[in-house]
Amino acid sequence: MVFCHAHLNEDTTSSTRVFLKYLFSELANSLGNDTLNKYVNDPMKQLRMLLLTIFVVTLPSVTIAQYGNCVARNGRSGECISTSRCSSLGGTSDPANLCPGDQTIQCCTYRDCKNSQGVAGSCQPTATCAGKSDPANLCPGGNNIQCCTGGSSSGGNLPYLNAKQSTYARIIGKAARDNGLPRRACEVAIVTAIVESNIRVYANSKVAESYKYPHDAVGSDHDSVGIFQQRPQFWGTVKDCMDPKTSANKFYNALKGVAGWQSVSVGTAAQKVQRSAYPLRYDEHTTKATAICNIAY
Repeated sequence: MVFCHAHLNEDTTSSTRVFLKYLFSELANSLGNDTLNKYVNDPMKQLRMLLLTIFVVTLPSVTIAQYGNCVARNGRSGECISTSRCSSLGGTSDPANLCPGDQTIQCCTYRDCKNSQGVAGSCQPTATCAGKSDPANLCPGGNNIQCCTGGSSSGGNLPYLNAKQSTYARIIGKAARDNGLPRRACEVAIVTAIVESNIRVYANSKVAESYKYPHDAVGSDHDSVGIFQQRPQFWGTVKDCMDPKTSANKFYNALKGVAGWQSVSVGTAAQKVQRSAYPLRYDEHTTKATAICNIAY
């Protein structure tokens, strides 16, 4: 470590000299440490001690910040910090090797929150918040961790989506909240909707009744209909499966019945509900789902 050689010349004010002398005198008396007494009458040594103190105090925050942000397997945005600090802040560390450094540095995610207006959100880095961050000290951690809430439930296109898809995605996000489920449930539903229908309502050429209801496209896979490509013989009436809100509620009810769905990847949880012939496709869209649900949920 190299310190700059500061020069305290004759222009240094007498008040500064008096303050430094008093500061170190009091420190020496408080600690009962004779070693510090040598600094009392030596301004140069005083300045060096102050620089060293500043370095020691700020080093932890520099170390914490250098690893950057991350997205854990549960779909939440977090920061790469030591597991011990994450635990002390009430966070959850993901050991899936998502961060640089050794195994003591892991992706730490935090709890849900409500902003100053009572709107539900999640504690996450301000840099990853696609909505609005509230600086009102509602979350653990440093100033970079704030309560993130989505934008208006009716305004503007969501990330990656056109206007109609955004409308459906907001319905899916609201249904997750109405069912008392966390934002991650929204992400599971959105990756499912992306894979099954590209978030569009499908009628089915083999299901005549499906044409009676609003739809955006026509498919022919078995008797699957709607955003989630639900088969009425297993999921309920054709009308219900064609309705975005009702079909989303049916999806969430099925998700609730999946044991441990919050401890597996978003794509795995989706597959456990859908039982698709292409189980690996869901996880390919988790980044999109996270960005969408950051606002739609």
